Amino acid sequence: MQYFGILETKYEELFVTSSFMYFNREEETITAKELKQLIKTNKDRKKNIAGTIFLYNPIVTPVGFDSNKILLEQDFDQFGEYIELKSENYITTFKQAMAKQCEGKLVEIKNLFNLNEEHIDASQLLMKFNSDLETYNSAQNTEFDRDIMYLDAQNIIPAGKFVFFAWGEKINPKEFPYINDYARLIFDRTVQMGKKVAFVYKKEKTLDGSIEYLQFASPTQYSKYKHAINHSIKKSFETNPPIPIGYE
Repeated sequence: MQYFGILETKYEELFVTSSFMYFNREEETITAKELKQLIKTNKDRKKNIAGTIFLYNPIVTPVGFDSNKILLEQDFDQFGEYIELKSENYITTFKQAMAKQCEGKLVEIKNLFNLNEEHIDASQLLMKFNSDLETYNSAQNTEFDRDIMYLDAQNIIPAGKFVFFAWGEKINPKEFPYINDYARLIFDRTVQMGKKVAFVYKKEKTLDGSIEYLQFASPTQYSKYKHAINHSIKKSFETNPPIPIGYE
């Protein structure tokens, strides 16, 4: 599997504005240029993209750069173009789960927030995101660039036949109502478009409860349930298209 994405920077922050996993056929390797050909037209996208994964935010590093250092402090200059990214961290889980059913296909990854940074669920940052999303559809300025940081939730059309939600279990409708509304709109539009929706959820919360509160487990969660979540993600993709699976 190869992983490609577009990185952009603004105000000394790093964002991932587009990314795809490509599940290679045997003995196959593609280039970023060949990736662009696979998504060049709507017809190409429909033919080549199997589905979409929704994550909370990206944590990625380009191939050839140090994952333990800030990318903006390294000699990286390929902003705004598709490049190959390292297949590490949470990407490994999806690589293992989806390799068989997605061979020769792309899977698009979208994020609630495109900020390429760890631990962005701190309250101080969430307050900024929540404030931004309150004014997103108005003429007011947002603190983070709306086109680089956020998705156009009202008009989003996820690619492929399935959509796998894995943005975590920390969306709080009481404390951050506009983040909740943003996530709800993305989920509801996906269902309305007839996409096959899948996710991993905590069994005690129930499937319906997870949908009600938008609680979809993520392989990035650092908890005692991490192994169970990863196992359930792999189990979800044993079916084509994937299905919701509970974990304990």
